[in-house]
Amino acid sequence: MYVDLLAGALDTRLEVLTGDDLVGHVVLCRSEMLASAPYKETSAYTALATEVAYDRALLKLCQAKNIEVLASDFAHPACERRRLETELMGAGINLAALARRQDVR
Repeated sequence: MYVDLLAGALDTRLEVLTGDDLVGHVVLCRSEMLASAPYKETSAYTALATEVAYDRALLKLCQAKNIEVLASDFAHPACERRRLETELMGAGINLAALARRQDVR
């Protein structure tokens, strides 16, 4: 079901984002996802929407960095996120470190 939601959410809106703008968007989506977990008094719908937004942005960034990924790979979203974040670290993009750097500002 999640794979269907994610695949349906893929649209052209992110196509115009490139380089630092795309990375910044991914970092923002990641921060919003982590801040909206249901146990933090956020509705399940809001938490799901932030997960889809992050995964969609993550997918676009990985594609831009020539990292193989498909929406169908998100059958287990948390595992796929970890895998892709690790792949991005290998490509020189550490999303967690970038998020911490933004929090300091």
